[in-house]
Amino acid sequence: MGKGGDRMTTTLHDLTASYLASTGWLPPEQVGDRGGLWLDPSSQFLLPVPNDLSRESVDWRMVVERIAQVRVVSVEEVVRDIERQLTDVVELRAANDIAIRGSISYLAGSVLVQSGWTMLRSTATTSLGQRARIRNYSKVGDELIASARMGHTREGSYIIPILLPVTEPVTEHSAEQVFQGMEISEPPEPTQRRVMRTFAEALVTIDAVVIQPEREPRGSIDAELVRSGVSSQFASALHRILVQESVAEFSAAFDWAPGGGPAPKVAKSILIPAAASERVGNVAQRLKTHAVPRVEQQFVGPILGVQRDHDADTGSVTVEVIRNHRPASVTVSVSPGTLDDAWGWARDRRTVVVNSKVRLTHSGLQAVTNDAVTPLMVDVDRS
Repeated sequence: MGKGGDRMTTTLHDLTASYLASTGWLPPEQVGDRGGLWLDPSSQFLLPVPNDLSRESVDWRMVVERIAQVRVVSVEEVVRDIERQLTDVVELRAANDIAIRGSISYLAGSVLVQSGWTMLRSTATTSLGQRARIRNYSKVGDELIASARMGHTREGSYIIPILLPVTEPVTEHSAEQVFQGMEISEPPEPTQRRVMRTFAEALVTIDAVVIQPEREPRGSIDAELVRSGVSSQFASALHRILVQESVAEFSAAFDWAPGGGPAPKVAKSILIPAAASERVGNVAQRLKTHAVPRVEQQFVGPILGVQRDHDADTGSVTVEVIRNHRPASVTVSVSPGTLDDAWGWARDRRTVVVNSKVRLTHSGLQAVTNDAVTPLMVDVDRS
């Protein structure tokens, strides 16, 4: 339950309000005992939204039908978008060359489901700490994905949506920051969002450093793969999908919950052809059998804040990280050049890497090395 003004509201009302706000509707100037009027600026349409909404009510049907009418979309699309306001989604797709619409071989379909779960579970573990080979899955990671659901498959190849509910960021700052002068602040990243972001970054890294190069890369790339969240389990699961005879290509499309905070700067979709199966299999084998040097003092995460020092061109960058399986923040002192770059990284919501030992101060963890922050190399939007 939430509050509309000082009025108690249902969870469905709050999701609907979040959806309306994210799509440009203006909130009610006043909220009464029963609800309030939302305004669509483009059409000047006023939409009454009751405080008490339930999926079985006539009011709910009326609300979604009127939204669909204004947006000129289907009611089903509106309902889906409202229900996903606090849900990150990745749609796993296995395309095939067999002209049977909306179907795939039973074996390939079951492998897609099983491997999709392995990929999600392994990134839940590596989002909490880099591992080339996962000997034991993290209990904390498993708890983060305990609420994950599988959506209905969709027509057009074979598509399985994985739905991961995220918690709404708790922050004293507004969701839309004003970037000026001395400081940038961002809301903290929900831990479930960290899992899904790691999933996306792992796939983008495999595509960028394993598949796209003309010649097959060797073990020198493994440290970069591990830093981005790739493990032998993740690569093996992807390999199992690609080697299915009826699969011509695998793709993943990500949709970030508007209520989960700013979307990370990572490709919205990644496509990997079945022809790359051998390279992916080689990566899985190397990560399983060869030791990849583990960098203990390396942290990966989004930027929480950038601050310029008073009366100086230097400043600091604060990064949200995981340390000892718990959320933490590390502040890095930076020179004028790095500070200028950091403004852009923060605005773009790019993932960064901190390479430094840290020490505990009265204000939190501080990087020992100055300028020890760089963007995750493959963290670019290829969509």
